[in-house]
Amino acid sequence: MRKMFCLAFVLVACSKAETPAADTTAAAMTPAPVLLTASEVSGKWNGMSMGETGDSVTARWTSESVDDASGTLTIEGSKDAIPFTRTFDGDSMIATSTAPYSSPANPKGPMMNFRSVGRMKDGKLVGTLVNTLADKPDSVVARGRWEASRAP
Repeated sequence: MRKMFCLAFVLVACSKAETPAADTTAAAMTPAPVLLTASEVSGKWNGMSMGETGDSVTARWTSESVDDASGTLTIEGSKDAIPFTRTFDGDSMIATSTAPYSSPANPKGPMMNFRSVGRMKDGKLVGTLVNTLADKPDSVVARGRWEASRAP
């Protein structure tokens, strides 16, 4: 009997303490993000792009919905619209140009593409962007941020 008691004592003494269950109260109280939908961003939007830091405007543009999954972006000073596709994931919209374009500020410069992520904030669309070279998609030309208001 004494050997069984010693064995039981050793097993209990060597066992790991169990980690208490995580407090799920805080997680349950955090509201889920509001889903962004195509209908919320449909129509025409007037926007401006800025560098990653600072408030200097680098471009002004107009975005217009074609359908729930695509649109066009026209940079001020350019007559050509840049087509893009968009997808929605949670509270975000991801827009990607589908054809290379040149900057109106440097029309003889390299052809570029853009990828952008945006969210709705206080009735405006706000987000970030990355411009890459069309023939070298891994090369970043510029990073920035943007905001847009619904056109009247």
